[in-house]
Amino acid sequence: MPAMDPVDRVRMAHACEDYAGQWAANPATSGSPSSVSRYVAEGCLSALCDRYTLAVVWAAVREHLDAHPEILAAGPLTDGQRAERQEARAAASRACLAEAEVPFREGRWAGALARVDRAELASPGLVDFARYRQIIAEHREA
Repeated sequence: MPAMDPVDRVRMAHACEDYAGQWAANPATSGSPSSVSRYVAEGCLSALCDRYTLAVVWAAVREHLDAHPEILAAGPLTDGQRAERQEARAAASRACLAEAEVPFREGRWAGALARVDRAELASPGLVDFARYRQIIAEHREA
């Protein structure tokens, strides 16, 4: 089974940051890090479980939570707090995409692609980043 790619690791980290506190406070998990990890994996990251298997995602979530105990210590987020975090990620992603315009217009394809990559790592599901890469590739080949 392949290791999780960097974008999927970011998706996993964001799910931990946004939802692990809720699961830790849920009586069904008794606050057990292993149970919290499984619920985050199964509940928030089912698409990744389909791609990598539940065992791989569950282990990755557990590893992330072990490396960042402050996530569980912080407790549950409110819907507003979660929305603020998600909007901050989206804003960072949009800023990277805006920065990609300068190297794109100057024909510096590697610089444009690097900024698209950073945008995707900031907020993986925001837009179709493959389309941005395709546009850059088409102009590079023209």
